[in-house]
Amino acid sequence: MFDIRCEFSKYGEYHANKINIAIHMVFVPTILWTSMGLITLAQPHALFDYPAPIAALLSHIPGPSPVANIATLIITAFAAFYVALDQIAGLLATPVLYGFLVSAQQYALSSQTSLQYLLALFVVAWVAQFIGHGVFERRAPALLDNLMQALVMAPFFVFLEALFALGYRPSLNRELRNEIGSRVLAFRRAAKSAVKPN
Repeated sequence: MFDIRCEFSKYGEYHANKINIAIHMVFVPTILWTSMGLITLAQPHALFDYPAPIAALLSHIPGPSPVANIATLIITAFAAFYVALDQIAGLLATPVLYGFLVSAQQYALSSQTSLQYLLALFVVAWVAQFIGHGVFERRAPALLDNLMQALVMAPFFVFLEALFALGYRPSLNRELRNEIGSRVLAFRRAAKSAVKPN
């Protein structure tokens, strides 16, 4: 469960086309951000008080603290999962997730038109994802096979793609590309076998 090679390659085999990856690089963060905003609109008040050490830590971070709601719990779980998969990349992703969370919550709570704009962006982002899979990848999205794995892994996948492009852990990058290539080849062979006449 906490194997970066397994989790990344399982998700990556559904995202081998460069155009589809580029679409995901833009719209996975969009889905994450709008989701946090929509959750906050549905549950705008704090569900719990932060423990004293966490409250003290948050007080030293510039800007507003995140509302202690379901969105905050989800982002916390995501960050913990990413750190378990890859400590360095997970720690690098944590402030990005924090920024997404706080900005989405603040936008949702401060704008009278936030619901319309968040919903519109959310729908456009999902449509773009399905276009990426249907037109370019020519394979159903990962969420149709494993919903939770796809939703949780997607943000970390695009974050790691960005890190790899910047030269992060090149040996791991090569290893993952090879594994993804093998999985994609196996899928294509199986698909060809399935359509062959008896």
